[in-house]
Amino acid sequence: MKLRIKIGLLTTVALGAAVLGLGDFPGMVQPTNTIVAQAATTINAKHQGMVGDSQTVNNAALQDMLDKWDSDDLTVHVPKGTYVFDAGNIKLHSNITFKFDKGAVFRITSGNRVNFVYPSPEAGYDGGISNVKWEGATFQGDNTSMGQSVFTQSVHHASNITFDKCVFDNAESPTGHYIDLDGSHDINIMNSVFTGFNGSKDFKEAIQVDYSNKKAMSYKNSGDQYDNLPTYDVNVDNNQFLPVAKDSGRVISYAPNPIGEHAIYDHGKAGIIHDVHFTNNTVVDPKPLMADGVATIHFKDVSNLWVTGNKFVNQRVLGSGNYIYLYNSEPDYQMSNLNIKNNTFTNVNPTKQYVFLDSINSDNPMTKVNITGNKVTSQKTGVPFVKGNFALDLDTINIAKNSIKKAKPVVENISTQQPITDTNVSHATSQKLKKRKQTNKNEKYYSGLATQHAQLAKGYTKYSVYNHVRGHKNWNILKFNWKKNKKSRVYIDMRATADTGKWYRIRFSKSTNAKKYWIRKGALKFDSFKTEKYDTEKTLTRVYPVYTRPYNDPLLAKKVGTTSDISERSVTITHRVKRTDSNGNVSTYYQMDNGLWTRALAFS
Repeated sequence: MKLRIKIGLLTTVALGAAVLGLGDFPGMVQPTNTIVAQAATTINAKHQGMVGDSQTVNNAALQDMLDKWDSDDLTVHVPKGTYVFDAGNIKLHSNITFKFDKGAVFRITSGNRVNFVYPSPEAGYDGGISNVKWEGATFQGDNTSMGQSVFTQSVHHASNITFDKCVFDNAESPTGHYIDLDGSHDINIMNSVFTGFNGSKDFKEAIQVDYSNKKAMSYKNSGDQYDNLPTYDVNVDNNQFLPVAKDSGRVISYAPNPIGEHAIYDHGKAGIIHDVHFTNNTVVDPKPLMADGVATIHFKDVSNLWVTGNKFVNQRVLGSGNYIYLYNSEPDYQMSNLNIKNNTFTNVNPTKQYVFLDSINSDNPMTKVNITGNKVTSQKTGVPFVKGNFALDLDTINIAKNSIKKAKPVVENISTQQPITDTNVSHATSQKLKKRKQTNKNEKYYSGLATQHAQLAKGYTKYSVYNHVRGHKNWNILKFNWKKNKKSRVYIDMRATADTGKWYRIRFSKSTNAKKYWIRKGALKFDSFKTEKYDTEKTLTRVYPVYTRPYNDPLLAKKVGTTSDISERSVTITHRVKRTDSNGNVSTYYQMDNGLWTRALAFS
């Protein structure tokens, strides 16, 4: 084999009071400069026993392959295929590069969990492994009745770890993280995609920046040594954090909370999390976090933090109480050099503020804070961009040029359904018709959503279609060949009651420009609705339309906005309706104490 000499990372750690604010920590172990001679080897995963047939379990094959070349500078080529894993742990070693072909997928299912373990047999920043790169990898899970399937990277005392162009798809632990960084440094996560979070501990983040402590670990590897060292030098750039959604756009699983941490050990005597860069990322529809002390991005006792150039967007999910929360839990530690700059916030609509600066000691303000150039576009204004619980020192805190712009409303806001008494409604067709005598003395018209629908009832072919309700001025029967009609569903946008009976205006296409006809109610079969009283409190979390009646009600529902227009997140439910469609599918709707209705899926 061809040998090459590889120079280890030449890294120094700034641990003085100027950076950490806690003085020197003599117990800390510094990284050392090393020269390592490694054999450079490239192997093909399939040639080494891995099988990408979507069925064969690959845990043992992958572990045997890594163990065989445990002292090599190893490149693992993963060809196209779906490589299934069972529950277990895969232990890595230093100097591995995984290169995935397009279409190469590591898959976990059936509620199982795989931990990729970065062992640390010794304490200190040199105690773990180094130089591991995942390039183009896809880690794919699912969330079924068997539970959430999970892939986790448990990174302990590791250095020079890179994830580039990777996909972490619907595989985050409900109680943990995708990537767990504990007492590690020189971490680069870039150009990657993270999707889906069904958290029972809903504050957990995709990327946890944490300490070398057993409580912080996603997986406790036997023989690992712990020393409370903080993670530092983390660069998360140009990634996407997205929900799992249906083609219709309905959110099935929230986007992961992107990055943060929530704990400190031994009051930071071994150091504090520092030098974290979260830059140029996109976060769409994370889970709303309403409790005190939580946020979409949360850091506790951190310095040298950059949250810059990111796009934060809510499309179908309501916003959190706070979006970014920085908290100093140590009375004698001074958080410093905190930068939240040039980010855009689109319809994230927090209920409290966008950024909250919090300290256990209000006499110990954060210093060198720069919160500038952020731009907000929101349907709701009036929420402050920044708030803190301590007096701002304008000599060390720069909060400026943060703009909040009101977005255009998405839908027309109509308060209630009202009868349309104006009977001057245009004819449904342009064909030439003979004049008919008006015979109706009483006519009332009610409009609804243009996309409500019904099925044609049994025996519908005996019904005629009209240009208007029979008895209206200039009403007429229209020529229509039912035998040529191949569609059983019709779309409804208006109903009427008249002396001649009950009527609906229909069309045979979703398009609102399609030709419209009037037909008697008896020609249509509607969904069934079962209504019951229902007295409970629920919390709104998703953006769904709000109606005057349950959607597809035969009396027609009218849209009056969305759940984002409701100021209070916690609402009282007064009635529940179960709607069953022609295929037997059941949808549930709740009536709120304001009288309006929305899908049960809008609530947590």
